[in-house]
Amino acid sequence: MTFKQFAFNNVRRNARQYMSYFLSCTFSVAVFFIYAVILFHPEIEGNEFRESVQRGIMAAEIIIFSFSFLFVMYSTGAFIKSRKKEYGLLMTLGISKGQLNRLLIIENTIIGLVSILAGLLVGALFANVFLMGFSELLDMQGTLEFHLAPKAIIITVLAYFLMFEFNSLVVVWTLKTNAVIELFRGAKAPKRALKFSWILSILGLLLIGAAYYLAATATLVTIAFRMLPIVALIVPGTYFLFTQFSIAFLTILKRKKSFYFKQTNLLTISDLMYKMKDHARLLFFVTILSAVAFTASGVLYGAFKSAEVEATSYIPQNVSFLAKGEENIAKMPDEVQKATDRFEEENLEYDQLTIDTTQGLFVQDAEEIWVQILKASDYKKLLAFNGKDSNVSIADDEAYVMLPHFIGPGTFSLSEETELTSENNSETLKLNTVDSIVNTNRHTRSQIVVSDEVYENYASVAEENEMYRYTAVNVDNWASNAKAIEEATSYVDGSIVTGIDSQADFYLMMRESLSYTLFFGLFISVLFFLAAGSILYFKLYQDLDKDVAQYKALYRIGLTVSEMKKIATKQVAYLFFIPFFVAVVHASFAFLALQNMLSASVLLPSVLLIGAYFVIYTIYFVFIRGLYTAKIKQVM
Repeated sequence: MTFKQFAFNNVRRNARQYMSYFLSCTFSVAVFFIYAVILFHPEIEGNEFRESVQRGIMAAEIIIFSFSFLFVMYSTGAFIKSRKKEYGLLMTLGISKGQLNRLLIIENTIIGLVSILAGLLVGALFANVFLMGFSELLDMQGTLEFHLAPKAIIITVLAYFLMFEFNSLVVVWTLKTNAVIELFRGAKAPKRALKFSWILSILGLLLIGAAYYLAATATLVTIAFRMLPIVALIVPGTYFLFTQFSIAFLTILKRKKSFYFKQTNLLTISDLMYKMKDHARLLFFVTILSAVAFTASGVLYGAFKSAEVEATSYIPQNVSFLAKGEENIAKMPDEVQKATDRFEEENLEYDQLTIDTTQGLFVQDAEEIWVQILKASDYKKLLAFNGKDSNVSIADDEAYVMLPHFIGPGTFSLSEETELTSENNSETLKLNTVDSIVNTNRHTRSQIVVSDEVYENYASVAEENEMYRYTAVNVDNWASNAKAIEEATSYVDGSIVTGIDSQADFYLMMRESLSYTLFFGLFISVLFFLAAGSILYFKLYQDLDKDVAQYKALYRIGLTVSEMKKIATKQVAYLFFIPFFVAVVHASFAFLALQNMLSASVLLPSVLLIGAYFVIYTIYFVFIRGLYTAKIKQVM
């Protein structure tokens, strides 16, 4: 048997140990390769979105590769630690340091090359599906043809080969300073008496509670300022949760004698306490990794699914046109006709309503606020036009300030009364707030409704630059016809009709930007998630020999195989699902913060996404649990 065959047999005989690592690396290579295929696809070169798409893919590629680098480095270290006794035995049998280093490099090179080859094959198999999805995402004419650019293959192979080889050198350097006796000791270490701090345990809960409070009470205005404090609180809080509070909690359970001495709970809790202490940093890392995956994919998916509702919230009217000044108002009907003609050509059912408004100004907290002034009768027409209750009345000394729905009445502070002025008129009015039913424009910040009599006082003396005409249009099934609406409004002269706005524009913009991000980010989140599970697997496999010895001792004192399998299942389940559910709780408060900023409910998208992750994680757990218990049963 040659030295290379010896190295190959080492990898083959440790295939079960390397399987999770191999699959995670293969998935990483496959995703990286698929994005590279899209990046270098020849049909993308001539499109106007080329630069934005390439920037997004490049960012995704950097994140994937950087994370893969750290993941492979961690995984390699875990494997070396679990196999130190093997390397120590080889050295006592006469293998030299140079030969051992060569063996390690060959083993890692074999695994790396097989992962790269498998990743390229998987990527090539699914590349066409991704190209079809990407074509649909970009709304391209036709589908991108299946094309594996040589650049994509070369960059993927070169980048990952160099990464695996660099990690091989790290492995060699790690073992360089270890003596034979240290290698024989492997991962074993004497167990110390468990200690924890009540102060740090409580502090961890307080930090997490504070982060949850900031997330739960965040709004669209405050979230940007709260993101860093939330992260700064949740990370150390989670660390203390696993390193301190988990031991404190298990200690409390241990003191409850009725529970502790029930069936096999004594063995489960006692061993779990040491496992939780030994694995605390690992569980903390897995929790944060999983929480990032859940939060990123959940927030993106929830926002993507709510695009239609958010468009309705931010843009009250399906389509609107606004002209300012007598000259533009006179030309406006012909311009609006251009859009409605296109609606008719596309067989779109629509209704329209035109009203005249004027302009005013009031001062709020030393700030000048320009507003459109509507009369009450036109406001009622708009309410009825939008299918809302139009039974409202406005006194001559009152005014309703329209606020966007996402701000809402009661959340914006206004003085009880103000002086509403124009160039030739002024009135003192009591202010109330209502939801806006008029699209915003670049000339004024908001709209204000006054009685018909007060409106005439302004309109009758208005200067030419204070005169407006507003046309509202309702289009049936506007979301399904968003592209047609966007195209129809593009025919209107923007120099005449200076206020052209539609829910379709906002909807398409939001869907496009989020679809890019979702497409790039979802697979990165899945990669993070799979890596989190793999890391747990590495740690369990690393401690397997020590656990087997313990179960052998339990077997000799009378425990049955089924009882030991039950204990092992509970312990593996705790280590797998505790970080999962903590990460779900962390992500839930992130979803709650998102809900505070959106009009649409994110409950269903969040539940569906977490449910999908849970199914994957459960399958992973069943697979790992099967390997773990089979190994225990094998040595009985």
